[in-house]
Amino acid sequence: MNRRRSSESKPHTAAFVALILMVVVGTFGGAMHAIYRNGQIKAEREIVKTRERIEEHQLDIQMIEVRKERELDRYEIRLQLELYNSALVAVGHGIVEKVHPLPRPEDPPVALRP
Repeated sequence: MNRRRSSESKPHTAAFVALILMVVVGTFGGAMHAIYRNGQIKAEREIVKTRERIEEHQLDIQMIEVRKERELDRYEIRLQLELYNSALVAVGHGIVEKVHPLPRPEDPPVALRP
């Protein structure tokens, strides 16, 4: 009933080829995963640095706006003019005259290109 098996086993080349192929694919996949993950980490670090720079610039912009508002404050300007002994003085509302624009002649013709 049972056949006698030969003492020499046949090499199963298909199994060895499949095993080698699995090792190559696993190694390649692991290396590619590491490369892509390192790229993601670098991108995340650049994003964090960019966000920090944006926050710094926003703070600088706010400080510039505060300085600008301080310099454009009318009372501050008056004090500075007094300190510099400037001839400029405040003008009352009654002194200001409303000036109407002169009537213009017809609008000049517009040159059209042919």
